Amino acid sequence: MTAKAVGIFNALFAALCASHSALAQQEPACSIVDRSNLTRCALSANLAVKAEDQELDAARGREQSVSPVLPSNPLLSLSAARRTSGAADANNWYVTLQQELEIAGQRGVRRDAAAAAVRAQSQRVVVARQDAVARAWVLFFDTLASVEERRLAARQMQMSARVSEVAQARADQGVGSPVDADLAAAATVGAVTAELEAERRLQQARAALASLLGMVEPTRSTIKIDGDLRPLEGISEALGRHSPESLSQRAEILAAQAEARAQERQADAYRRSRIPNPTLSVFAQNDGLNERVFGAGIAFPIPIPGNVGHTYVGEIAEADALARKARITGEQIRRSIQLEIAMATVDFEAAAKTVEAFSNEKIARAEETLEALAAEAEAGRLAIREAIVAQQALIDFLRAHVNARRDWCMASVALSRALGLPADGNLR
Repeated sequence: MTAKAVGIFNALFAALCASHSALAQQEPACSIVDRSNLTRCALSANLAVKAEDQELDAARGREQSVSPVLPSNPLLSLSAARRTSGAADANNWYVTLQQELEIAGQRGVRRDAAAAAVRAQSQRVVVARQDAVARAWVLFFDTLASVEERRLAARQMQMSARVSEVAQARADQGVGSPVDADLAAAATVGAVTAELEAERRLQQARAALASLLGMVEPTRSTIKIDGDLRPLEGISEALGRHSPESLSQRAEILAAQAEARAQERQADAYRRSRIPNPTLSVFAQNDGLNERVFGAGIAFPIPIPGNVGHTYVGEIAEADALARKARITGEQIRRSIQLEIAMATVDFEAAAKTVEAFSNEKIARAEETLEALAAEAEAGRLAIREAIVAQQALIDFLRAHVNARRDWCMASVALSRALGLPADGNLR
């Protein structure tokens, strides 16, 4: 190869490397999901959280709308006329400036109500974030468990195929029963269907997680899951710090309390609106004698009681009822959270004890025995039927271990959500 050819080759190789580096940099940050970035990826793609954020912006806009000092803009009136009376003509004009004033403190009450509504919506955003993170962890652990189940199903199929080959070879040689060969073949078919079912569940779990992370085509996503089946860290410590008093700081309860406060202040605003607002006015005019006239005035609306005039009776009753409802809802949420924590604690502790029953020694021995079954059957030291039964028992044992760890992980997510742990990315 000439020096010129070597130079061209090196240039092409450098270009390929640069292109690969650029593609790597353009690769989505959430194409590989693990414990460190799951929360961030889930929150950045969750539409429910984004919708609650927009509702918070709307609440802030409503708060801004009640901030002006004046209840209405000044009203400037201009009018002109020409007077004709025989030979005497005159031009008349009138200028009036009016401004409505609030004298019962309605503005301050409305601002309090709007601020309480903002606080309520801020807590709803917190709740939406916690729900989104909990859902992400559920799908994350479900996908990891499905991966292990898929591997176990593939292993079962391989072991069943080996035992079936041994059984069929014995039957062909006349040293084994054809019934054993048929049983082994049936066990192989069962293993194949189990593998297909495990593959289906894995694809569904991957698609659900990809959809949660905002993938356009979940079934075609190339998302990768990196992690293992172990519960969230710090759950036991958080449970130890929990107390009935800490419930008062839960976002759900704070949202209900803020909503009640907003409705109560809204009712107060309606009550104060029943006090007539005066309208001040100043005017200037040129009359028919070409004389300048200046003056000022004040006007009050006349409150008419009963069903004839607008007295805000219905609005006040509605706001008071909604405030009472929000208080009741807050107490209902408190009771629901207490029950949720109790149930989640029981599930978490039971799942932990179940996992402890599967000691590492038992799992290792089951793995070794499963590997040795086919060899024992080939050597004639183990009957085919016994190998089939033993293989199924060991597979069920290992699958139960996967399910136990899955349940433990799910219980940790449920308990973390019940405790209201913040969705700030510290969950691992």
